[in-house]
Amino acid sequence: MNIVIKVGTQAVLADGVLREKELAALVGQIAALQQAGHHVALVSSGAVGSGRRVAKELLKREYGSEIGEKQVLAALGQPELMHAWARLFKPHGIACAQLLLTKQDFQTRQHYLNIARVLREIAKQKNIVPVINENDTVAIEELMFTDNDELSGLIAAQVNAEKLVILTNVKGIYDGHPDHAGSKVIPVIDPQDKGWPEVSTSKSAAGRGGMVSKLGTAKRMSTLGITTHIASMDEKDVINRILKGENVGTTILPARKKSNIKKWMAFTGGKQSGVININGPLFDILMQNERVVSILPVGIANCEGDFKKGDLIEIAAPDGRKIGVGIARYGADRLREYMGQKGKPEFIHYDQLHINAG
Repeated sequence: MNIVIKVGTQAVLADGVLREKELAALVGQIAALQQAGHHVALVSSGAVGSGRRVAKELLKREYGSEIGEKQVLAALGQPELMHAWARLFKPHGIACAQLLLTKQDFQTRQHYLNIARVLREIAKQKNIVPVINENDTVAIEELMFTDNDELSGLIAAQVNAEKLVILTNVKGIYDGHPDHAGSKVIPVIDPQDKGWPEVSTSKSAAGRGGMVSKLGTAKRMSTLGITTHIASMDEKDVINRILKGENVGTTILPARKKSNIKKWMAFTGGKQSGVININGPLFDILMQNERVVSILPVGIANCEGDFKKGDLIEIAAPDGRKIGVGIARYGADRLREYMGQKGKPEFIHYDQLHINAG
């Protein structure tokens, strides 16, 4: 089984100090999974928080929250974070392989496949665990991940994970605000049954995400056929209990399976070379999601851009809202010639079409 485990800042650090006992317990579970033949990828937050501690203890300096200062903190803290993971895995005979990634690394199909290739090579070894984090030091602010929840989802899609486990400092997704009396953890969310719950928009002091971000990632995972578990790092033997099927935290069930190329399109969006606006009848058919549909020129009202065959195309509703992406089967000039006409070859085949959930 391919498993991606994401550990949030509050799960890794307490007041800037590594939570040694909790991390050691997690490492023991991961080591056992590796030895049992499972493949685990670990997405770890905590570089900026670790950097704050280093700056305070060694440099006697307090850094703020400006992007440049956080880049310095990430540069200071990432070696500390990786050293900690390497030290904890070493007694189990496991080496850590560091991957520092930015959103730009996922925005072309070739880069995406290159990352997938190295993860696939690492997965062949029982005694190597990839430890993945955003490369905050060089990431462009406008293209930074929302947080590592988003990054963990990308990795889960890449490695065809059966499960994504997000470990945090709360017990799961609540049916109300976690601090309100009477609020309870929702044990299972089945998007095909009762839909998606509303969640609190509050965030931890050190993290960039929050439960909204985690649920957003879980939604995307569900559309890709991946089960997501959101649970507390403090739950004893949390990973093993989840894999045994115990009700630990919140489990978000998958809706359906999708191909690898659809996973790439769904999660990265890539860099679109053009935009098509579909007409009302085609929009209604796509939103009903009741049958397999390719996009034909007769259903296209407008197109923009100088794209060619194989380019990633943004699909917009009649009102301009982005509703999906697809891969062009021919270029812009030919599409403009065919647009609105019946009997012309399909522009985007269903197998290379992703329509956003909801």
